[in-house]
Amino acid sequence: MDKEKITSADYEKEKEQNKSNVNQDKETKKKSNAQKAIPGLIVAIVSLLIILTCVIIAYYQVYTSSKQNANVLEGVYSSSYYSMVDNVNNLHVDVSKFSTLTTKQSKLNTLQDIMADCNYILAGLTVLPINEENAVSAMKFFNQVSGLCEACQQKLNKGEELTQEETLMFDKISLVVGEIKTNFNKQNAGMYEGNFSFVDASVFDGSGMNELSAGMGDMTNESIDYPAMIFDGPFSTALETKEVKGLVGEEISVENAQNYLKYTVFEGENVNITYLRETNGDISTYDFEVNLDGKDYDVQVSKVGSLVITISSYAENGDAILSGEKATEIAENFANKIGFESMKNVWLEIHDNIAYINLAPVINDVIYYPDLVKVKVDLSSQQIIGFEAVNYAFNHVSRSPEFNLTSEECESVLGFDYNVLKVSKTVIRLDGGREISAYEFMCERIDGMYFYYIDANTSEVARTMKLVSVEGVEKLV
Repeated sequence: MDKEKITSADYEKEKEQNKSNVNQDKETKKKSNAQKAIPGLIVAIVSLLIILTCVIIAYYQVYTSSKQNANVLEGVYSSSYYSMVDNVNNLHVDVSKFSTLTTKQSKLNTLQDIMADCNYILAGLTVLPINEENAVSAMKFFNQVSGLCEACQQKLNKGEELTQEETLMFDKISLVVGEIKTNFNKQNAGMYEGNFSFVDASVFDGSGMNELSAGMGDMTNESIDYPAMIFDGPFSTALETKEVKGLVGEEISVENAQNYLKYTVFEGENVNITYLRETNGDISTYDFEVNLDGKDYDVQVSKVGSLVITISSYAENGDAILSGEKATEIAENFANKIGFESMKNVWLEIHDNIAYINLAPVINDVIYYPDLVKVKVDLSSQQIIGFEAVNYAFNHVSRSPEFNLTSEECESVLGFDYNVLKVSKTVIRLDGGREISAYEFMCERIDGMYFYYIDANTSEVARTMKLVSVEGVEKLV
C-alpha cells in the first residue's frame, strides 16, 4: 500500500495546530494558577481592611473622647462666665437702688439679693481660667460686700437704722461694680463678633496671661478704686500674693481625701461622703458633700497637702447654749485635730447665735497672722458650721522671726496719750506681700481702743487699727 504523501501545505497546517494547542495549554495553566491565587489575595485584602478599620475606630474613639472633653469644658466655662456676667449686671442694679429704698423689708430683700449676687460672682471667678493676680482684688471686694450686707441685715433685724455712712457705702460699691461691668462688656463685644472658644482663650502664655483674662480687663486695686471695707479681725483678709506656699507634698487620690474626711475630720457612725467634682485653680481641691447625723456639709480638700480648705453648712434655729469661750475651745481643738498645728484664738465675734473665730498659729509666743484660719461655730447646735483656710494654704511656711528690739524700745514711739493693755509678738503681712516681725500693742486712748503694729527691727509703725462698734459688734478698721 502506498504511503500517504505529505505536502508542504499540510505540514504548515499541522504546525499551526500544534502551536495553538501549546498556547491553549499555557492559557489553561494561567487560569488554573490565577484561581489558586484568589483565596490568598482575598485573605490579604480582608486582613488589611480589618487593620485599617481598627486604626480608624481607635482614632475615632480618641478624637471623640477629646472632642467630648473639650465640649464639656467649653460648656462649664461658658455657663460660668455668662452666669457671672448676669450676676454682675444684677449686682449693679441692686447696689445702685439701695440708697433709694425706704422700707425695712425692701432693704432686707435687696441685701439678700446682693449677697446671692456676690456668691455667684465669686463662684464664676473661681471656676474660670483667668489670671488670679488680675482677680484677687475683685474676689476680696465681693467677699467684703457680702460681709457688709450680712452685718447690715443683722442691724436691721434688731430694729436699728442704718447710718448715712453705711447707706452711702452702697453708692461707692455701685461705682466699683460699674467699672467691673464695663470691663466685662468689652469682653462680651469681642465674643459676639465671631465664634469665641473659652477653651482656646484659656491657654496661658509665658507671662501668665491668656485671652480671657486680657478681655475681662484689669481688676486689680491699682486700676479700680475699691472702697475701704470693714473686715472681721486683724489681717483676716490680708491675702496679697497668689503663690501657694502652705500646701506641700504629693497629690493625693480621691480615696485618700475621703478617708481623711471620714476618719479625721468627721467622726461618727453615720457619716456618708459623696464625691462631687474636682476644682482646679491655684488651690486645687476635691469637693465633697458630707452628711453626718442628718446634717449636710459642703467640703473642699486640697489635692496637695490633704488639708480642709473650706467647710460650709447651716445654722440651727434655737437658743444659744455655748459661751464664746467654749466655742473658741471647740474651734481650736477641731483645727489642731485636722492638721492645723498650734492654732489659737486671736479674734472672736458673736453675731446672734454664731461665733466667728479667727485662729492663727502661736509658736513660742509669736502670733503668725498670715496663716489665719476662720471658723464658724453654731452656739445653738454646738457644731462647727464653717471653716476656711485659704490664707493658711497660701502663706504657711516655716519661719524664724527676729525681734532685735525690745517691746519697751518700740513702745517709746507711741507717745504718751495711751494706756497699753497688752503686748504680743507677731508676724504680719504688709501690702505687697512682705512679712515683718512686729510687736502688737493693744492700747486704750481717749477716743477708743487701738492696735499698733511696730516693726521689731526698725521701730517703725507698720500698721494702725482702731476698734469700732458696727451693728453692735466690735471690729478693727
